[in-house]
Amino acid sequence: MANPGWWRVGPAARLTAAAVVSAVLAGVAYVIFVRTGLGQRVDNAALAGSLHQLPQTRMEDASLLRRISADSFALVLVVIAVIGLLRRRPRLGIGVAVAAGVAVIVTDLLKSDILTRPFLSTTDGLLPVNSFPSGHTATAIACALALVVVTPPRWRGLAAVVAGTYAWLIAAWVQTAGWHRLSDAIGAAFIAFSAVALIAALVAVWRPVGTVSSARQWPAQLVLGLIWLGAVGYFGWYAAKVLHFLSVHSDATALTPAVQNDAYQISLSLTVAIVVSLLMALLALLGRCDLDQPRPLRIRRGAPAPLIASRGSGGD
Repeated sequence: MANPGWWRVGPAARLTAAAVVSAVLAGVAYVIFVRTGLGQRVDNAALAGSLHQLPQTRMEDASLLRRISADSFALVLVVIAVIGLLRRRPRLGIGVAVAAGVAVIVTDLLKSDILTRPFLSTTDGLLPVNSFPSGHTATAIACALALVVVTPPRWRGLAAVVAGTYAWLIAAWVQTAGWHRLSDAIGAAFIAFSAVALIAALVAVWRPVGTVSSARQWPAQLVLGLIWLGAVGYFGWYAAKVLHFLSVHSDATALTPAVQNDAYQISLSLTVAIVVSLLMALLALLGRCDLDQPRPLRIRRGAPAPLIASRGSGGD
């Protein structure tokens, strides 16, 4: 049943707030990692660490990333929109597909035309151009989040685990291949979440919101939570000593292979932790809500009532 005002739509308010917070966090990531000397040294140490990984692994990751083309991205967006159409929720499917496309366009504009990378560290010679945020990461994460939103509530958790795993793998691969820095991946993740959450909030305002009582998200949250704990633990293991070393040594020549590899490890673990956190947050924000429910038929006074087969709460 639709709520009479947008301020009374719980999911809309929650999703809007989350979209704003995520956009702010993308800006914070840019300021910390791109506009400060220590942040740049962390970024570049992790990038240098990727160069010490097995050449075969780096080549395989780069090969997989090249498969993410404009054509494949467009195909995924069409699939997302079709899922919405098949569920009789066309506005939701088209909306989140558009949100994913907007997220990728925004990341490209920010990287190429708006954001700059000042020269604050000699280690920036590794990649002396602005690469914030990552378009490949934004593509993968935006599509995964959009799929979570458009999937029927009872299957939403499975979509989050499967599509989310692919998303954080892409975010890790762009770093292993040496295409992007840590900040590029996490900045793109926050931008993608903000775009998808904002469109989902608009749909919740515009269209009826139902509840599916049979939807259970705790198994997916448990799986994602275990992955998150592993990533955070791995990050904490290396972070303290790497940050201490980089805060003392600002010269690129002081970066030993061991320090670079440790920085690479914390880069990947932090990326996974952030992407998984966004997936868990989206599941929690949506809960058992079923967005863009078909409106009930309006029957003219005096007209015979149509025969409608009964369905479970929320459909699907």
